[in-house]
Amino acid sequence: MAADKASSREILPVVVGTAGHIDHGKSSLVRVLTGIDPDRLAEEKRRGLTIDLGFARLQLPDGRWLGFVDVPGHERFVRNMVAGATGIDLALLVVAADDGVMPQTQEHVEILELLGVRSAIVALNKIDMVDPGLAALAASEIRELLRPTHLALAPILPVSAATGVGLEALRSELARCAAAVAQRDARGPFRMPIQRVFSLPGIGTVVTGIPQSGTIAPGDTVAFLPLGAACEVRGLHAYGGKVASARAGHSTALAVPGARDWPLHRGMVVATPDTCHAGSALDVSLTAVARGRPLPHRAAVRCHVGTAEVQGELVLLDRELLQPGAQCTARLELAEPVACAPDDRFLLRLQTPPRTVGGGTVLRVADTARIRRQQLAVELDALAAAGASPAARLRLELERCGPAGAGLEDLARALVLPEAAVLELLPELPDAVYDAELLRVFLAAHVQVGAEELQTAVAKILQHRPDAASVARSAVRTSRTLPEPLLAHLFARLIASGRARPGRRGHLLFEERLRPLPPERQELLQRIVARCAEAGARPPDRAELAQALGVAVDADLLGSLLERAQDEGRLVAVGEHWYASGPFRQLLLAIRDNCQSHGGVLDIPALRDGLGTSRKYLIPLLEHVDAMGLTVLRGGVRRLLPSSAACRELDRPEPGAPVD
Repeated sequence: MAADKASSREILPVVVGTAGHIDHGKSSLVRVLTGIDPDRLAEEKRRGLTIDLGFARLQLPDGRWLGFVDVPGHERFVRNMVAGATGIDLALLVVAADDGVMPQTQEHVEILELLGVRSAIVALNKIDMVDPGLAALAASEIRELLRPTHLALAPILPVSAATGVGLEALRSELARCAAAVAQRDARGPFRMPIQRVFSLPGIGTVVTGIPQSGTIAPGDTVAFLPLGAACEVRGLHAYGGKVASARAGHSTALAVPGARDWPLHRGMVVATPDTCHAGSALDVSLTAVARGRPLPHRAAVRCHVGTAEVQGELVLLDRELLQPGAQCTARLELAEPVACAPDDRFLLRLQTPPRTVGGGTVLRVADTARIRRQQLAVELDALAAAGASPAARLRLELERCGPAGAGLEDLARALVLPEAAVLELLPELPDAVYDAELLRVFLAAHVQVGAEELQTAVAKILQHRPDAASVARSAVRTSRTLPEPLLAHLFARLIASGRARPGRRGHLLFEERLRPLPPERQELLQRIVARCAEAGARPPDRAELAQALGVAVDADLLGSLLERAQDEGRLVAVGEHWYASGPFRQLLLAIRDNCQSHGGVLDIPALRDGLGTSRKYLIPLLEHVDAMGLTVLRGGVRRLLPSSAACRELDRPEPGAPVD
């Protein structure tokens, strides 16, 4: 990790990865091309066999640096080969001219195909050991192997790592092909599957890998998933030197001394905090290899994604067998959580015997749960059809979440995008409704259905109280089409439009229902309010009010008029009793003055005597005042809360809505 003078040098954000059968000369070829021996382990040097990933770099004619990942060719180390192959952009398939296509050549080509590698160069190595006819036969075998793949047009170059024949042509072809590769997206959050973890004196813990997205710089904070812990990046190295920043496609080493005591290992992901999700299930688009046996539902598999290898089960959704070469959507239920993102490539291998059986694209990271197979199949087919379009994925996520909508943070995590990027996508969905207060997104169709259900619910609640203009928010029951988040959004819309406003405690007041009452009911309302005002601190209950009116009053009508009086701010209900708003305010002032006169503590006997009331009225009143927040009962003593909103309201010269 020592710095060099080339910290400002330019790096091509493309990584070349070797592939091919054991002993076909992959590591030797990398060594003569770059001058760096990728076999870094003592055991590799002793046995002359690549066991784990190796790394090297090549300076191109234009001065830019190109990174190499060298992978093992032995079938026992395919897991290590896959860990390196998931990060490469350009494959260097090495085939020995004297052997031709061998079993691991075939499996490595299958792996490259399943992992979505679309650019390759074939190095026909050891050309010095065969005559032209045998070399031509080997080239023909290679072309036949590649014919049904996306690598069918890969150039085949005869070379010899031993004699140097063809190496200059290979270097030129590497430069040409690398320049033509579509570079990874450096926008968005940083995400890098970890390939190696080690410690260096004076630096501390170092993690390396190939970033799949975003950029990183010293001072940035990163999280380690699925561990969840986060720390600061102290330094960066790439291709032998310190760099000021690194981006997707740079084979990169991050110095993270803050992670010294954490159990980091290959298979984890280092990412911008709160952007990448780890889950114990993956919803995937799967393709089975053509040369294999049918895969049954619940087949035991090893899932390779990023640099992770996890055991699990293949859950087929619309069939009991997946035939060779067939495609489908499926769920992978894993033995432990992995961190990845939609559109990441994955690979499946059987646990016994260990062979590659399929692979494809991650559609969604989920958690293991009971599922309805056919229903999930329809959902995942739609997700697969959406492809990599962020807007299409956003719509599907909103449809999946249903009327409850989705939080901005959850959408950002599901799409692996910053929250700001999700907001930028919303104009592409004209029917997306964003609630800036709730930080939540709904579909307009769900909002419309919810608004209609809310209107029906309010009408039903008030059907026996036609004079009332408000409903308690808690009285509107949530339902499948009117869940709590949507209900909160609809309440806010009503207030913002002026159709409603906050009423007495926990109520929503509908302005249109405050229309004038018929004269006979208005006269009854006036008499009710007058009776309550006369009662002062000894207010009537319903039965007393009905008796005081002197006429036969239906219980529903009386209740309706009492609700209307509250909505107009003329009455306050305390327990079973009804206070006129003016006397009630005087009671509140009396309670405050009593507390202030006694060191902030309420003297109940003095208050009772001063008000000329009794325990029957006083106890419900004090409990109501506690609920308002004007006072608080602690340890048997009731104290004034002078900083409360209820207390500040009493200081207003002209009271607005009653404080109740």
